Amino acid sequence: MYQALHRCLFALVLAGVAFLGGIPVPAVAEDQDAIRPSLADLMMLTQLRHLKLWYAGRTENWRLASYELDQLQGTVDRTLKLYPSTSSVAQASGIRKNTEPVLADLRRAISDENNSRFEAAYIRITAACNQCHQAAGFGFIVVQVPTKSPFNNQLLGLPVR
Repeated sequence: MYQALHRCLFALVLAGVAFLGGIPVPAVAEDQDAIRPSLADLMMLTQLRHLKLWYAGRTENWRLASYELDQLQGTVDRTLKLYPSTSSVAQASGIRKNTEPVLADLRRAISDENNSRFEAAYIRITAACNQCHQAAGFGFIVVQVPTKSPFNNQLLGLPVR
């Protein structure tokens, strides 16, 4: 019992000294790179949102399509902010130039609930992804229109109005 009390008092004294500045306490996220998602992590999120967007549009679940497009846009925006360039490519300007008009077309197609315009814009956004991969030296990463969904735990085609 004496040893437990002694350990407890010792810990309190150390905490007090650290609080008063006698012992440096490491900052919790001092190294931002340690908590920043990698470009590969953000691209994986983009790929999943790209896939869910496709199935939402194909099944005419327009509310889900709108939501997934917002999520895709948010991920692209975070990517551009965190990684304005990769290798020697200024990717932010290229991504904006290639995707902003197509994302606007996708948004209009979803708003109008127009499946044929949605499909055309979706194919163009997929091509824009591949153009960026080529420009950044990652041409071996080729994105395509999905052929099946790995999300068998979500009813992507169930529109909720």
